[in-house]
Amino acid sequence: MLLAIVLILCAAPGVVLASVTVDEHHLDLNLSQQLLLLEDPNDELDLAGAMIASAEGLFQPVSEDHLQLGYGNSAYWIHFRVHNNLIEHSVEGAPDRFYLTVDYPLLDNVEFYHVHNGHTYSMVTGDIYLFDQRYFSLNSFTFPFALQPGESGDIYIRIYSSSSLFFPIKLQSEQAFIDDQFQINSFDGVYIGITIGLGIYNLFLWIGIRNRVYGYYVLMVFSIMLFNTSMTGLTFRFWPDSLYFQQICVYFFSFTSGILVILFGMAYLQTHTSLPRFHRGLQFLAVICAVCIPLLFYIPITTSAKLTAALTIFVAIILIIAAIWRLTQGYRPAMYYCLGQGAVIVSVMFTALTSQKIIPLYHIAPEVMKWCSAFELILFSIGLADMVNNERRLREQAQQETAKAQEQLLGSQIRLNQDLDKLVTLRTQELETANQQLRDLNVRDDLTGLRNRRYLNETLPNEYKRAFRDKVPLSVLILDIDFFKQLNDTYGHQFGDYCLTEAGRILTECTRRPPDIAVRFGGEEFVLILPSTDLQGAELVAEKIRTAFENNTIDHGGETAQLTVSIGVASEIPSSRDEHESLLRMADDLLYQAKAKGRNRVESVGSQPSPLGSN
Repeated sequence: MLLAIVLILCAAPGVVLASVTVDEHHLDLNLSQQLLLLEDPNDELDLAGAMIASAEGLFQPVSEDHLQLGYGNSAYWIHFRVHNNLIEHSVEGAPDRFYLTVDYPLLDNVEFYHVHNGHTYSMVTGDIYLFDQRYFSLNSFTFPFALQPGESGDIYIRIYSSSSLFFPIKLQSEQAFIDDQFQINSFDGVYIGITIGLGIYNLFLWIGIRNRVYGYYVLMVFSIMLFNTSMTGLTFRFWPDSLYFQQICVYFFSFTSGILVILFGMAYLQTHTSLPRFHRGLQFLAVICAVCIPLLFYIPITTSAKLTAALTIFVAIILIIAAIWRLTQGYRPAMYYCLGQGAVIVSVMFTALTSQKIIPLYHIAPEVMKWCSAFELILFSIGLADMVNNERRLREQAQQETAKAQEQLLGSQIRLNQDLDKLVTLRTQELETANQQLRDLNVRDDLTGLRNRRYLNETLPNEYKRAFRDKVPLSVLILDIDFFKQLNDTYGHQFGDYCLTEAGRILTECTRRPPDIAVRFGGEEFVLILPSTDLQGAELVAEKIRTAFENNTIDHGGETAQLTVSIGVASEIPSSRDEHESLLRMADDLLYQAKAKGRNRVESVGSQPSPLGSN
């Protein structure tokens, strides 16, 4: 069966095969755009089905530099062909050995198939299998295969995981694989050496000084080290018989680290005496982290990942706020805590955003987490030393203050000035807020809730200049409610005002992008500014608005009416800085064309008249 499929693959003229050649110049390859990808949403394909799908051309080329698909419930198949073009061989007359590595240890299931000369060689691994079942006792999933010089082989990989789907794939010759493992082990050794060194050093300080802040620091160091080494798969060898804990250990150590970071932060920042409200809040957060630990055994992995990221970011932000507060109180060691927690926030947000494919570079997220945490621990250790020095300085200051009444008076004056500065700052902020609210009211139309003409006169020139500078299109829509005067005369001005209010609501709903601006130009006439929008996009928005008006029935005070609008659309990439009035006039002229052609239509520059009904 497999041999027949291989023959079909070779004979099918329309099938695109991704080919990877290993030669003297390409011994260590990071594969992404060389791969073909197939999504299996129902998880029903086996190797034979995947090979048939490849023969039918269902696999799609990968366009990304790093293959990352975020969270999902689908399985994925990867296919490419390897050609051995090596000139020098490790053993003459014997096939050359190659190593394919999937460098993401949190994947649940990875199946490897090497189809060669009608034979299939397969291996299966993942974090749902025992660590001892791996072909190599390495952090990542590695699959060896062999090819004779000049031969080619087809590689199929099936991957499924409840964690974020990320496929960093390497293809290496035997020597390149050995060199790469040495480099990885060296970097891991440096990180572990830093953390263990910090832990042991502060352990002796804890034994000698008997200050609990050092005890929290030591426990935190080892918990964070276990978290980061779990992210890279290093710790899986320590519990090789516990499959489920192997899957949740990253989140388990994340929560234990969260608890210890909170306890260390409370002791280090001395929140019990200096920030009692923060102290109670941090105690509550520590309890929440503790409650989350047993929940890990019952909730899905995706929920655990999102809960961990959200809670870690929230705890880090609260601790930074507390540290900044202490810094404003003159507690200098809080500076190190601010910097350390800032590094944690950066690394956690980077990992969360990349895992959801909001930003790229998820392949470096574990390293970012690891080295940001090392930076954090080093800063905390420096901060502990500074905290001791600070306490000594405080004691000396207290002795001096008891001896000098004048310094006590000066200290009181300083505190009064600080309180006055805080009060002045608060009042200044309140005044700025009130002024901002007043400015906002001054440029808003009371009836429709939209911006008014004054705001248009201020904004349109700026948007036009920005479009000229960035060489991007700027579109303007002018629309007018058809037969509005007749509607006013028939139903009265109160009904007309209600229609204008409804018009404002519809325009607000149809312009969801933050840079888009809807303005009441005057009477029943409205203007929309659409930055970075070409003519085609502006026409779509205009048609959306026209349809929304046409489908909306006005029912107010026992009266019912149907509104339609005529719209003129103008769009251009500005060729000068100050020609915004010409763009506005162009849209106005098109509005009158729409009215002249029967109303309830969209007219635009260079576009065909919309097949719309007339009013």
